[in-house]
Amino acid sequence: QECDCDFITSGQSVVPGTILKEYQDKFVQKPFEKRYDDAMWIWEHPVVNKKYILSADVARGDGEDFSAFHVLDLETLEQVAEYKSKEGTTRFAGILMSVATEYNDALMVVENNNVGWAVLQMIIDRDYKNLFWMKRDVRYVDSKRQYTNKYRTEEKNMIPGFTTTMKNRPLIIEKLSQFIRKRQLKINSIRTVDELYVFIFNNGGPEALKGYND
Repeated sequence: QECDCDFITSGQSVVPGTILKEYQDKFVQKPFEKRYDDAMWIWEHPVVNKKYILSADVARGDGEDFSAFHVLDLETLEQVAEYKSKEGTTRFAGILMSVATEYNDALMVVENNNVGWAVLQMIIDRDYKNLFWMKRDVRYVDSKRQYTNKYRTEEKNMIPGFTTTMKNRPLIIEKLSQFIRKRQLKINSIRTVDELYVFIFNNGGPEALKGYND
C-alpha cells in the first residue's frame, strides 16, 4: 500500500488477484451500520426464520493480533456482518454472545486454539445454546454432522469450538478458495478482500504477507 503496488498479477495470492478484483468491483459495498467503535460492520439485519453461522477467531493476546468474526447467511452464503478489533477476551466473548443471539441464535463456531479457550469457557458459562462442538478424532472439514450438543461430552468424546491443525488448515483454506473461485461466497467487506490480497503462499504454505494479519 505504501508503495502503491498490488498483488493482482503476482501469482502468489491464495485466491487469484483477478478474482479478488472482480469481487472488489462487483460485490463489495459499504456497510449500512457500524457498531463497537466501527469494529463491526453490518450489511443485513437478521431476518426471521433465517439461519446464520458466526465464525470467530480469537487474538493471540499479545496486543499485535486481531480478534475477528464473520456472520454468514447459511442459505445464500452472503457475508451479513463482520468484526475486527484488538479486543480483550472478556469483552469479545460478550460481543459474540450478543451478536450470535441477535442473529437468530446463530451456530457459533469459535477456534479453540490458544486464548480461544478462555472465550469459549465464558460462552459455556453463560449457557449459549447453539455453540459448535466437535469430535476429537474428526479428520475432515466436510463433516456431515454438526455437533452442537454439549451434554455427555465425555461419552461422545467432544470438545467445544473448532480445532485448526497442521493437517486440516490446508483443507480449510482450499475449501475457502474454491468457494470464492466459484463465486459461491458473497463477500461484502473491503476489509476481507484486502486481507485476501495479501494472503499468499510462502514456501508452499498459505499465510499473511509479512506485516499483515490473516
